[in-house]
Amino acid sequence: MTGAGAVFFSQFCRNGREGLGVLQAVIPKKQHGHIIILAAVFLLSCQKAPDAAQGSGPRASETQAPQRSEAEVTVDTVLWVQLQKDLDSSKLKDGDRFSGEIAEDVLVGGKPDIPKGSKVKGRVTNSSVAQAQGSAGLLSVVLDSVDVLGASYTVTTKAVTLEGVPLQHTMPNEPANKVTTDVKSAYVPKNGILPFFLSSPLRVRA
Repeated sequence: MTGAGAVFFSQFCRNGREGLGVLQAVIPKKQHGHIIILAAVFLLSCQKAPDAAQGSGPRASETQAPQRSEAEVTVDTVLWVQLQKDLDSSKLKDGDRFSGEIAEDVLVGGKPDIPKGSKVKGRVTNSSVAQAQGSAGLLSVVLDSVDVLGASYTVTTKAVTLEGVPLQHTMPNEPANKVTTDVKSAYVPKNGILPFFLSSPLRVRA
């Protein structure tokens, strides 16, 4: 291809059909029939060039993800969990579910193998409200699972038991059936933080 032809070929690749008009403008009209065929070849070449570039090198799906090491989180390691909703023994029953997230990195050998923000799920194992003066509402909960970097792991923890304020005895000169407080349940507000201790080791990839 001559120097002038190379220049216009380059411009044609950039401008598509505009380039065809440019090519026709600089070639004598008697050659237009040939130019249209030549331009079509140019256009095909322009389309194939990006495809060839895309085909070079490994595809993203073929690249291997870095291998993650496995670590063991030992028994009695504490998982600090921030609750995503209120827990109230007057509204919950055994088996009810709750969710939260890890409030502090869980470190193994100085490395955060369970990062802050990891999602957890748990359940209620015992729930009651105060029934008589001097008694208190109780709520026991455990963790069942934790998600680490997209993988879900089953966990076993010791129960965390919460106790409400005991119902107080009646005050002097008050009816025998009246108590000084209406607090009958064990309660933890949304965003409250509870400590859960592992009762079995947990192996995670991080």
